Amino acid sequence: MAVKSQLRLHHAVSVIGGFWGGYTIFNHSDIFGNAQTGNLIHLVLDAFSGKLGSIGYMALMFFVYAAGNAFYAVMRKKQRLSMKIISFIVSAAAITLVGVLSLTGQHYLAVLPIAFAAPVQWNAFKTAGGHSSSTIFSSNNVRQAVMLLTDYALERDKRQLLGARFYWATLLFFHIGVAASCLLSLPFGVHSIWFCFVPLGISVVFYCLYQKAKAKF
Repeated sequence: MAVKSQLRLHHAVSVIGGFWGGYTIFNHSDIFGNAQTGNLIHLVLDAFSGKLGSIGYMALMFFVYAAGNAFYAVMRKKQRLSMKIISFIVSAAAITLVGVLSLTGQHYLAVLPIAFAAPVQWNAFKTAGGHSSSTIFSSNNVRQAVMLLTDYALERDKRQLLGARFYWATLLFFHIGVAASCLLSLPFGVHSIWFCFVPLGISVVFYCLYQKAKAKF
């Protein structure tokens, strides 16, 4: 029961990651605030094309994202509160800051709180049911889903099928978050970020249920 609760929690948090990704790309200059691969590529391309302003911004994105990881590393050693709770607090603060900054029209600055909160969430929810999985981007989840499904087709090991289902479900819920952010952005634009409190609230509920399930064992 505890494992199932943990999986539900992971998938609920994946909706937040998908919402962030869709929101930042749709509303804020096609920038993906959840990860750094594309942004670092842009940094190098901008350096070769002489776009000094863009270089500075991409470098700032990198340092903010790095700061999110450093924050997690420090907090997990300096306090006793669950890092999952810390992640929820940081996520709530990020959503609020994005909402406020979006009101000012500062599209580039509005991405930075998500760039900080995303790695905190990734680290806090990096495993579920014995599986390593990101809740903020899809590359490794696609790899694991395809590999495990292929292995199951070859070997018929039900554990591989269960693993494949987990990763495909993570991809599904992540992209439900993406779809929700895009659909809400059509009528609400940058103000759609406030709706991210819905999957965040659902995730908090699932966290409480997970803790309750663990307490029974």
